[in-house]
Amino acid sequence: MKINIFGRYRSKVIAVAAVIALVLFSAGCATRSAYFKLDPSLQREIQSFGGAQYVPLARLCDVYGLDCKSDDLINTATIQRKSGRIVLRAGSGTILVNGAAKRLERPVVMSGGSLFVPVSFAKNVLGPIIGTAPVEVTPEPAASKTFTIRTIVIDPGHGGRDAGATGRRLRLREKHMALHLAKKVKSILEKSGIKIIMTRDDDTFISLPKRTKIANRDKADLFVSIHLNASRSRFMRGFECYYLSEKADDNTRALEAFEDSSLKGEEWVSAERSKRLDRTLLDMALTENRIESAQLSGYICDAIENSFTIGNRGVRSAGFYVLKYTRMPAVLVEAGYISNRYEELKLKDPDFLDRIAEAIARGILNYKLEYERTERFTRQ
Repeated sequence: MKINIFGRYRSKVIAVAAVIALVLFSAGCATRSAYFKLDPSLQREIQSFGGAQYVPLARLCDVYGLDCKSDDLINTATIQRKSGRIVLRAGSGTILVNGAAKRLERPVVMSGGSLFVPVSFAKNVLGPIIGTAPVEVTPEPAASKTFTIRTIVIDPGHGGRDAGATGRRLRLREKHMALHLAKKVKSILEKSGIKIIMTRDDDTFISLPKRTKIANRDKADLFVSIHLNASRSRFMRGFECYYLSEKADDNTRALEAFEDSSLKGEEWVSAERSKRLDRTLLDMALTENRIESAQLSGYICDAIENSFTIGNRGVRSAGFYVLKYTRMPAVLVEAGYISNRYEELKLKDPDFLDRIAEAIARGILNYKLEYERTERFTRQ
């Protein structure tokens, strides 16, 4: 007589299997991060665009306590928290997460003057910032979380066949004076432990695209371009420091045209093509860097003001090529008017150049100190 043991214990086997399956399932779930649930107050504000669900970015940031600043000039917004930084732009499906490009399932939308983001953005991207969803970005090593300035590119203007401006009285050439001044600034900053990369260290022509390529390739923390100014008016004098902006007056546009005049025709075509292809990422990078560039300009001008070395015309904005295409905070220094006979005479004096170099370097170092103390000014 055969005994069907499985038949006799079938119910017990099934019960044990069910318990094991439940335990395994529970264990598996325990290893998964909590699912991001949209706050109920936002459910009522969901709108549909192109068949997809969107929420207003401003309300999303308010609910989760995120600092969100918008730049109406280029319709971008920056979401900031100590643990991360996100930059996005209306009409784009690409965002920057801690400086790295990331694709969204749906593009950001502008409606009624407000930015809207897809609900999937809140669930899949804000997690690393808010801390309630799986972290998709690989955490950086602990040492790299502290914002520091280690490498600066110093860019002596002009060079080689591009002489820049020429003085009226002593016929000083801008390309030579800019290089002398840049080397002095380099020496001071290196004594403070900063790595300095020069775009040129002799009388060599370096194209504008190559200058920006050097800075971007070496992933510099700051870019400082050094020039001497010129004007049709022999009475114009003083120190100026520029950061990037497309808004400029006629005098600034004339200066931009002069400083960018070394670009060859094919370089302009290449630059414009690149600008069209990468406009979204470029605009977002500019949003990231514009505030810091303006702050750096302010620190340099403050140091000049306190040095009583030269008249200070202050912080200004312009669309210089080297400021447009560098991917880090960048400024362009105009260290006096070589077209002014009085200032040209002073620029001939090595001691005067030393004092200007010391003031520029002190401004950079003061900015570095505050930048690192406040962790990229995020606490302000």
